[in-house]
Amino acid sequence: MKLSKLQSFIVSSNTHLKFLALVTLLLILGASYFQQQYSDGGTELNPVPNRSRNNRALIVPSKRAGEPPVLAYWIYGSSGDGQRIRRVLKAAYHPRNQYLLLLDASSSSDERADLALYVQSDPLFSAFDNVNVVGRSYAVNQMGGSGLAALLLKLSTTWDWFIPLSATSHYPLMTQDDILHAFTLLPRDLNFVHFANTSHEDQRRIKQVVVDPSIYDTKTTPIFYGKQTRNAPNTFKILAGSPWVILSRSLIEFCVKGWDNFPRKLLMYMTNLASPLEFYFQSVICNSPAFHNTTIDSDLRYVMSQNDSLSNMGDSLIVARPLDDDALLQEIDNNVLNRSADGVVPGKWCLKQKQNVPINGEIQDKWKWGDINSVEASPRGVKLGLTLSRLASQRVDMCQSRR
Repeated sequence: MKLSKLQSFIVSSNTHLKFLALVTLLLILGASYFQQQYSDGGTELNPVPNRSRNNRALIVPSKRAGEPPVLAYWIYGSSGDGQRIRRVLKAAYHPRNQYLLLLDASSSSDERADLALYVQSDPLFSAFDNVNVVGRSYAVNQMGGSGLAALLLKLSTTWDWFIPLSATSHYPLMTQDDILHAFTLLPRDLNFVHFANTSHEDQRRIKQVVVDPSIYDTKTTPIFYGKQTRNAPNTFKILAGSPWVILSRSLIEFCVKGWDNFPRKLLMYMTNLASPLEFYFQSVICNSPAFHNTTIDSDLRYVMSQNDSLSNMGDSLIVARPLDDDALLQEIDNNVLNRSADGVVPGKWCLKQKQNVPINGEIQDKWKWGDINSVEASPRGVKLGLTLSRLASQRVDMCQSRR
């Protein structure tokens, strides 16, 4: 991960969806292919963070039939959220996956540099080279259409699903082995998008014109409302739902690569819509016949209530929100994820470490991994897989009742 290289390819954009453009980053920031070395049934590596990429031995997940998918996580936060981003990253980490970290424009350059240096200096992240940090700050208003940008690089072909996480309000409820096991059983075109009945308030918001100065300002700025309203569109239908989604690569490519003009037309319309993330993907899916039957009506997130406990969370949801209770986070780490302080969640990839080993005349840490292309599900993971497989087999056209 090279911060300066990342910055040099970012182009300012007025596309409003703050994570639609980041999806393009994830389409691009796939793992490269590096030499693998095998020893005693595992992969023995001696990563040295300060060496150049070409001189490091890195492991890349294979994509053979029957193997687990690759999940692309976008983890973002604001000023002061660097530590929370690190915690969520380690709670959701698996060598197969791809991770993109963002601190928005409310953060300082020192905060963003600290986060980048943290990733660069971690031997685990260096070995798998699957964690990237956006080095440039962006003004992002949760209510508005603040745009990030796309990287003008060759697209990769590694990841299968895109999962956005807020560092301050999301935390995993399942290990990555369990999640990857469950998603292995699913068709790769499946999307997890919650739909809601369009209310009178939604109809008012669709007609209300807003302007988000964060599109063109370097600082995060509140949106403001126009005095006049506009008619609701009559050539397509706007639908509402949860802003939190899990999206297939095929849907993201449809929105980003643009062989149909509708996603771009909808994007322009929603530039002046309040809270566009509550409408965009629901509307893309239901106005695009090829995606009508690709959706499960759930975002797989457990919505916490006051005084909630782990016993109420069930076994079919993979992320909790909103979650800002440190005691509850520690309980999840201890009793659900089996994650130690500042550690990653263990899995079949079997992270081991031998400290102070002589390597090429230098004293270094020596790391050994098991097979990163297989996972071992717990009973909860098996149950999640059965539940999601049943939902996938029973899925119906979510758009039929909303036409």
